[in-house]
Amino acid sequence: MGGFFERMRRVFKGRQGDRFSVTGKAIVIIAPSTDNEQRVQILDISKGGLAFVYDGSKEQLVESGILQLLSENETFLEKVHFDTASDIPLQSQSGYYRRRGVRFKWMGVFDQAKLDDFINEVRTCSL
Repeated sequence: MGGFFERMRRVFKGRQGDRFSVTGKAIVIIAPSTDNEQRVQILDISKGGLAFVYDGSKEQLVESGILQLLSENETFLEKVHFDTASDIPLQSQSGYYRRRGVRFKWMGVFDQAKLDDFINEVRTCSL
């Protein structure tokens, strides 16, 4: 029953801010400073979340946790708490790639400002 209400909430709530495609220099580190740390390229981003592509099964990544946002090896946000919104397989000739969308959890004013700076640094166009 919770799935129905979650879908209805998404339909009526809408997206939190515009979504932007990003340059190749936008990187996210999932589970930073742990044995499961994984560095992947961001596909698109908004104030509410982001999407990235990774190689492997969805069981290899945590459903929720902490990620770190970087641009050209400069850290913009050290600790961003997230929940997975979607995780779908991609058609690929070489490897087993998946696209994951994550929602950011609550951020303070200073972290929101850093997120705005990061988006302005890496965005290319509105989607």
